[in-house]
Formats: sequence, structure tokens, C-alpha cells
Amino acid sequence: MTPEEELRDRLHGLAETAGRPRSDGPGLARRIARDAADRRRSRRNVLVGVGCLVLLGIAVLQLADDGSGKAVPTTGPVSAPSSGLATGASATPEDVDIFGLPTRGSLAGDRTFVDGVRALPWIPATPPPAEAGTTYYPPDPPLATRSVVFAGEVSGERWALVVGRASWVPPDVPGAPSGSRPPDELVAAWFTGPRDAGPGEMTLRNGPSGIPPDWPMAMTDPRTGAVVVVAAPGDVVKVSERPRLEANGGITREWREVETVDGIAITRVSPSRHFYDASTSYRVLRHGRTEARAMPWSFISDQPGAPVPIEYPRGRPSEGGEQAAQNAAQNILAELGLSPAEVEITAPWVGSLAPGDAGQAAVVTVTVPSGAVVVEGEVRLPDQAGGPMSGAFCGQAILPAGPPTGRRVLAMACEVFDYGTGAPVSTTLVAVGPPEVALYRAYDGARTFLGEHAAVDGVLVVPLPVGTDTVEAVTAGGVTLGRVELLEQQVNFGD
Repeated sequence: MTPEEELRDRLHGLAETAGRPRSDGPGLARRIARDAADRRRSRRNVLVGVGCLVLLGIAVLQLADDGSGKAVPTTGPVSAPSSGLATGASATPEDVDIFGLPTRGSLAGDRTFVDGVRALPWIPATPPPAEAGTTYYPPDPPLATRSVVFAGEVSGERWALVVGRASWVPPDVPGAPSGSRPPDELVAAWFTGPRDAGPGEMTLRNGPSGIPPDWPMAMTDPRTGAVVVVAAPGDVVKVSERPRLEANGGITREWREVETVDGIAITRVSPSRHFYDASTSYRVLRHGRTEARAMPWSFISDQPGAPVPIEYPRGRPSEGGEQAAQNAAQNILAELGLSPAEVEITAPWVGSLAPGDAGQAAVVTVTVPSGAVVVEGEVRLPDQAGGPMSGAFCGQAILPAGPPTGRRVLAMACEVFDYGTGAPVSTTLVAVGPPEVALYRAYDGARTFLGEHAAVDGVLVVPLPVGTDTVEAVTAGGVTLGRVELLEQQVNFGD
């Protein structure tokens, strides 16, 4: 199985619980309580629906814009609110109904095409059975609630965005979980087809997915670099192709304004080297102020890619461990929009989270040309009988240029969920440092000492002490190498 197929299955596994709200926030649009100390760590926003959906990066900054193209953060990263409007913006949710306007795009006048696309099926011919433990049921909006928001020619293809209102969990499904989203939630699906395609030649490429009703929407195609942004008439749309990491760990982006027609912007960026596009970002300005800034959604490319070269300083891992490392490396490269030839990729540690556990975890670092380092942790679990491969995202961080990877101390919390129930199964602390590290001390957010644990070859793998916020590495001679925070569950790449 290729790394793309492995990651696709892992993302599909994450979607098994995407239809139900978590305790403290959206699911791709995806937040959980990490420990009893209520230290909130936002889960990286990656959801994949049945077969073809990937939603990336609905992590939003509230911004003010002075018109110069520079955005000034007014708060830290937040989850997408019910209204996507930024604090201090002059518009209100009632000003524009982005998805309630008449069909826009070059094919809007072709009523036969528009009506045909509106009636296309949203779900597979055979939905996943409840007895298989599936907890994700794709919504099928009644035809009367559907409308075609956009239909047009894009990079030699036909694209269409259809929205409707539906429940994520049909009431007649035996064993369907409680707590489903409300029946009238706005959901969206993208369809594409070849040049001059009729409605019957259009294929579901992304969806169905819940969307904020007043938030601009964008989609990218990694194969061609095509980008479509759906905003309101009169809005100004700017697109950034990828982030640039400075040596100090800071992130900059170059933004270019693109032409819009009736609030629709169609443009192109460089085709992605990866099977999904996580590096492109967009923002929408209304009345001179930034109303939205986020990563677009992305189609998943059907073009396979070769595994990326990874250095394993502690020895070649098992097949499952290598898959976990490949997933993490591919994720980082997709976020950065860089090729393996432009970076140095190392997996300082790959191994089991528990003795005899077939699941494998990996800590991966990617050093970019400036010397800054992106770290990510991943878990790859064995295939489940009758279900998709599952995994867990253990966190991510951007570190400034400095010591080589082998001299850095890294720590992460890996929380593994039961994808049948969504309940946490275990949470493991993984700390990795130079071989001379003999023990690690855990502290909570108030810097209270929680305990210490012996390391082996500079590595610690133990159940996460409740409340752990930082970890201190100490050598056999009693020399401390300082404290590091656990990897965060979401990193802002300037989106």
C-alpha cells in the first residue's frame, strides 16, 4: 500500500467520528480536552468523508487589514465560529447570504446542466452498514433544499458546488449514534467533470461536508493548481501559494489579489507535489477589512507519489513504523508546499507506544532551507477487521534554527481513540532527546512537578501523567537540558 493510500485510509478513519460534535469544539474542524487540567489543545483539522472528501485547515485568525496587504492578528487561532466575520468587521451576518444567491459561474445560464447537477446523488450506492461499527453517515439533502452555488469552467474542467440541508445521521439507521448534527445543517459537495461534460459525467470529488452558512469557501485541485474561492459580490479575494519559514521560526506569506466576478475568484497556483494541497491559503476582504482567512479545502489527487527519503538515526523501523513516519513527513511537506529535495527529513524515534503493541508511533522533523524545523508526531494502528486503518495525530510544532535534530529534546502526547465510539483508549507521553538523557521530569501548566521517569537511549514512552504541560530532560550526570512544551495540536502556517 502506498503512503498516499495509507494516509487516505487514516484520514477516512478520522472521519468515522467527524459527524458528532466533540466536547469542546468542531471536529477537521477538529477540538478535545487533552487532560484533567483542562489544558485545551486543538486537534489538527483533517476530516475525510466516504471515499473522496478531505477538509483541511479551518483554523481561522481574526484579523484587521489596513489595506496594505498586511494582516494584523487581533487574537490567537480560533475555531470557525457560527458567523465567520472577524471582530471589528463592518459587515454583519445578515449583509450577505453567500450560499443563497443565484447560481454563479460561466455555466450558470445553462439550466439543464445546473438542474442536472443539483439532482446528482451525494452518497455511495451502498452506505456503510451500522453493524460494521460505522458512526459516520453521509448526509443526503432532500432535493428541495439543494441549490447550485457555482457552476463553471475551471482549468479545462467543469466544476460545481452544490449545497443543501440535511442530517448527518439518518433517524432510520439502526444503532446510529446520538448527538448528531441538527437536521437543517448546511452541507456542501463539489462535483467535477471533463470539458463539456453533461450532468451525468460529473463526479462527486469532495463532500458532503458541513459548512458555516456565512463563511467564504474555497477549493483547490492539487493536480492542476486550480483554485476557486466563493465569496460575496464585491468582496476582494487574495491568495497565497505557500508559507515561508524564517530562521527564527516565524512565518511569512506573499498575497496576491485575484480577479473576481460576482464574488467568484478562479485562479491557479503551482500544482502540488503531494496528493492534497495544504499549503495554499486565501483571505477575503469586505469593506476594506479582512472577513475570512483560512486554508481552502482540497481535492485528493489520484496520482500516486513515491515515498520520501527519511533518515532513521535509531535504526530502520518496522513497516508500520515507516508508514507512520511517511505519513508525518508527507503531511509536513504538504503544509509547506516543498519537495523532499528542498528539505532534510529525519525520524529521531519510531516505535511502539506500549510493550507488544502492534501500533507504531513516529516523531519526524523536517528542516527547511532557513534552518527552521517542523516537527510532527503520528501513530499508525493496525488495520481493523471490517473497518479502515486508524491512527492518531500526536501534535506539531515549528522550531527556530539551532541545534541539529539529534541534539534537540522533543515531547508529545499521543491520544488514541476507539473509532467505533469516539472514546479515548489511551494517552501516551513520548519524549525523545540525545542518548545521554537518563530521565525526564513532567510538569503541569503551573510548573508543578508531577513526577520523573527513566529514559532508555534518550527515549521515554509512558502513560501520560495527568496534566502534563512541559517535560524536562536530565542527563545521567544530573545536567538539565531544559524544559520543552508538548507538541501543539495545531500550528498556524500563516493561514
